[in-house]
Amino acid sequence: MQYGIMASGQMPEALPDPSVFKDIASMAEDIGYDSLWCGDHISFGNPIIEGMVALSLLAAHTTSITIGTGVLLLPLRPPALVAKQMASLDYLTGGRVVCGVGVGGDSAKDFDAVGISVTERGARTDEAIAVLKALWGAKEASFEGRFTSFQDVGLNPMPVQSGGPPIFVGGRADAALRRAGKLGDGWMGYMVSPARFAASMDKVRDYAADRGPNSRNVIGALMLPTRVATDGAKARRDLAEHLSRRYHREFTVELVDKLCLAGDPDEVVARVREYEMSGVEHLIFLYGGDPGNAVNQFNQLYESVVAPRRQS
Repeated sequence: MQYGIMASGQMPEALPDPSVFKDIASMAEDIGYDSLWCGDHISFGNPIIEGMVALSLLAAHTTSITIGTGVLLLPLRPPALVAKQMASLDYLTGGRVVCGVGVGGDSAKDFDAVGISVTERGARTDEAIAVLKALWGAKEASFEGRFTSFQDVGLNPMPVQSGGPPIFVGGRADAALRRAGKLGDGWMGYMVSPARFAASMDKVRDYAADRGPNSRNVIGALMLPTRVATDGAKARRDLAEHLSRRYHREFTVELVDKLCLAGDPDEVVARVREYEMSGVEHLIFLYGGDPGNAVNQFNQLYESVVAPRRQS
């Protein structure tokens, strides 16, 4: 199993000094994490750095680690622009980019801000993925769709990765599982139990079955809010408080136990083992706390959770 961290996402506690994001990126690469990820919104209740800007920062301060959007809200943007940005970043990083995408919808203001109807988000995302693949797959491409049409458009530079960056589809709804199976290279779940992850990946691969023998190659990734401390009960309480601020509703310790990673190091290692047994191939830690403390927390997670798992 590979291990990544969310380097930039919602910050309900406070905006940190900007240097924190550079420090997280450098630490992750130096210590041995496999990937770095960033979230995305345009107008949301909590502060958050725009996704492509955050991805560019991660690219600028690393040299070898995989970087990806987790996830970019694809229907908010012209897909040819996203294709160009991702291709350019893939070129600049030597082929280290993963394009994680989602439909959004949890903030209507995101869609109001760009003049897109939230009811079109699924159809726009499906079409946009096809646009990305067309532009990444040929030196010149033409496309005729409901929202996007063009003739003989080429990107230069093209992505380093053949066919473009892998596309990971985020979301828990059945529509997201269908999209991941039929159109994606991976599915990125968020806050699901080990049992639900396994069942969801079964659905993803069922949807992918008509793609032939490569259908089993759809990668199963999972992002989980995480908190580790010597006092496991306090770690769970602190994470519940963070998630309550993050989602503006009460988030109980019982939900943390069901849907997150929190506790003392032994408890978190045991929970990670459960997720590995459920089929998680790429586990992404989302630190549930003040981003100013993120570097220390990700260091502790690596030393107390990741390193022991890799040595076992």
